[in-house]
Amino acid sequence: SEPVRVVHYINQAFAGIGGEEHADRPVEVRDGAVGASRALQQALGEQGTVVATIICGDNYAVEEPQAKEDIKAAIEKLKPDLVITGPAFDAGRYGVACTDTCLAAEALGIPAVTGMEPENPGLSGERKRAYTVPTGISASEMAAALKKMTALGLKRARGEELGPAAEEGYLPRGIRKLTHADKLGYERALDMLKARLEGAPFNSEVPLSEQN
Repeated sequence: SEPVRVVHYINQAFAGIGGEEHADRPVEVRDGAVGASRALQQALGEQGTVVATIICGDNYAVEEPQAKEDIKAAIEKLKPDLVITGPAFDAGRYGVACTDTCLAAEALGIPAVTGMEPENPGLSGERKRAYTVPTGISASEMAAALKKMTALGLKRARGEELGPAAEEGYLPRGIRKLTHADKLGYERALDMLKARLEGAPFNSEVPLSEQN
């Protein structure tokens, strides 16, 4: 089969442009893999090709409404099979831009995947709908994060059915699907109670949100 055509979104730092002094840099599109996108291309191997890299400064991405419009227009013009953003690790502005870009791609009917630390502000509110692979806080985990992100992204690009978030390696999106179980509800509840009393591991069917 033909390699999956991938567009990668990164910020100015991971593009090798610079740090905070370039955080107001507007959206630009470069052909092929740039900066951290080269690591993404390595993770994709022969299964995918980074056809373009979208770059934007962190400040510009979250403060200028034009950024979202330009990024969406670029994706629409490039018509990739898959959009991958980040990973953003624990960088808040970068995380917000990554999830916004994913949701923009999804609105165009293009599957998208990102990656970041689960407490990143980029996962607040509606942004939780993005397919997000959990990462640590350090960019030293780049290779491991991209390996997981590409595996999930390629499955989505090929239209393969995904299993539950815990099995596929992405963060829960707040979406529940009905499935058939081998045991009745009260039997499963008793099994979980027994496991809890015995100190054995178990997974709740209704995970509770952490309350501060």
